Amino acid sequence: MILLLAAVAIGRYTDNSSFWYGPVTVTEAVPFTGNPFDPDENEVDAEFTGPGGVKERRLAYFVGDGKFSSTLVAHRPGSYAVRFFRNGKFAVKSSRPIDLSKKVRHGFIGLKGKRFQWSDGTPYFPIGYDYGWRQGPNLSVAQRMLALGRSGGNWSRIWTCHWDNKNPFFPAERGAPVPSRQLRQEPLRIWDDIVNASERAGVDFQFVLFHHGPYSTTTDSNWKEHPWNTANGGFLADPTDFFSDPEAKKRSKIWLRYAVARYAHSPAVMSWELFNEVQWVDAVKLHPERVKDVAAWHAEMARYIRSLDPYHHLVTSSSSESLDSHVFDDMDYMQPHTYPANVLASIGGYRFKGKPGFFGEFGPPGGSAASYAKQVRDGIYGGILAGHAGAGMYWYWDQVDRRGLGPMFGAARKVIDESGLLNHSDAKPVDVWCETPRQSEAVLAAGLGWGKSSTSELNLPKVGMRDLGGWSQYFQSLDGSNKGWAKPLVIHFDAKEPGKMVLNVGGVSSKGGTLQVWINDHEVLDQKFDPPVAGARPSQRTPISLDYPSGRVTVRIENHGGDWVRLDSTTIPAQAPTASAHGMSDGSWALIRVFGTDTSKVRLSGTGLRNGHYAVVVFDTVTGRTTRTTADVSRGTFEAENLPSDSVLAVSK
Repeated sequence: MILLLAAVAIGRYTDNSSFWYGPVTVTEAVPFTGNPFDPDENEVDAEFTGPGGVKERRLAYFVGDGKFSSTLVAHRPGSYAVRFFRNGKFAVKSSRPIDLSKKVRHGFIGLKGKRFQWSDGTPYFPIGYDYGWRQGPNLSVAQRMLALGRSGGNWSRIWTCHWDNKNPFFPAERGAPVPSRQLRQEPLRIWDDIVNASERAGVDFQFVLFHHGPYSTTTDSNWKEHPWNTANGGFLADPTDFFSDPEAKKRSKIWLRYAVARYAHSPAVMSWELFNEVQWVDAVKLHPERVKDVAAWHAEMARYIRSLDPYHHLVTSSSSESLDSHVFDDMDYMQPHTYPANVLASIGGYRFKGKPGFFGEFGPPGGSAASYAKQVRDGIYGGILAGHAGAGMYWYWDQVDRRGLGPMFGAARKVIDESGLLNHSDAKPVDVWCETPRQSEAVLAAGLGWGKSSTSELNLPKVGMRDLGGWSQYFQSLDGSNKGWAKPLVIHFDAKEPGKMVLNVGGVSSKGGTLQVWINDHEVLDQKFDPPVAGARPSQRTPISLDYPSGRVTVRIENHGGDWVRLDSTTIPAQAPTASAHGMSDGSWALIRVFGTDTSKVRLSGTGLRNGHYAVVVFDTVTGRTTRTTADVSRGTFEAENLPSDSVLAVSK
């Protein structure tokens, strides 16, 4: 690539001001030969000369009919003369100057410590849901951004996927021609609409540039249709080579450069997400020895984007498995995904190491409309109250209208904006415990998906989110291929009278598994689970009911079968209060969520609050309504009455 443009200079401000003005786009016919999308052949950029002779360089991008456009957002308002350059040489001067007068509301999103903020210093706390692509007759992505903004959301996550025609190098129609190293204009215009609608809606989105399907043969695979596949006349014989093949990297950079040139001017682009769930690509899943190639690709592409982007958008990538891989070393923030049995424990019990982050996808396991909505709230507030940089983000956008979930996002936005959260960035998660006049059943569900359990012992009733967050629902065999991950699960509790506990078993591995259960050292269950029948639909398993005596009870559960059994939940009657809580505190302010079957009278301890008299604002997480009361705190403990069934309490001096 010809670098007379000085790519590093493109990525640096010419002024220290935190305010921005624009955008204004200029389009001119620029003479060229060869491929207008390939910067090795045609590196086209624009020079904007403004007040006091200040000069700004911006990338230009081909828009067809021999024309290139360039968009300017700059720190200084005023009149700018425009000249286009090709391969470092003057090409054409724009016939008229442009006027940069409109102020960008807050600028662009960056980081301050572990939180996001706009370049003018305004905090930004993401709340919303994914809208990866348009499905059938549903709203277009642009239309959905407007609806999301109206509901109170300010974040989304949108994929560059081919099946809804948003991928400029992978057509929706199989076999449709795409000239080598070129991009199709129709998808690019769809992205124009998305960017414009997002700006109007006040929604900022993660621009997902690549996703796993086209480079996987096993998970959501689109490899067979991919135009880069040699079977379709392409140049890649194996999707594993995407991360190391020179031609694949060159074409990837053509797309990245174009995306920065055409869309980076927009503050609605929160960040560039290099990959969705990269752990599913063949280079990770089938060839772990090639993970180094994936890590090197991420580092190279992140450097490339940063060298081009004059607005310093953040760069991230995502995974639904471990984030400990060096794949994510060069990302600005972390983006895990989770689909566990226990959404609250998975998200609320998670702590980010070093870099900030939030869950970019979560999905609840299902259930009735009421329980489903509660699990969505678990994901939202699990992230907020765990001190993450954003709420947990719900994946199943098609369910938002179907299940009437929209108002919950507006209610959460109200909590974020009015509770004081944005002014208490030093607040830390605290283990808040509830006491209630009556007892309810304890439902113990794992918060960890596929992974090694760190939890092996639970002592009721005080079982916290981090305990359940460290317990994998994939209950590994002590004799299986992952026996290094396997541990017995031991549960202790005191029973006032004899009762029945219930185990709910979900899926079973292809090698089968067993569950053996001892209660007070007496074996009460030894059940074998056969492997699923290939091609058969999973059936609902009958819950396993086990008797236990009164007094001190110790339950021990082991698996000695071929492989894992998914232990979705364990239910024990009269072993939990009728309400639960989780929260965050800095000593003089706290944000605490309280929810349950009976929240009419609760005693909250472990709040981290100092002694004193406090004002309390109660936010109903379902309706968004607020009420006000007071509380007297002693040793971190206070009482509350007549709370909504799911509420957030903002407690302040």
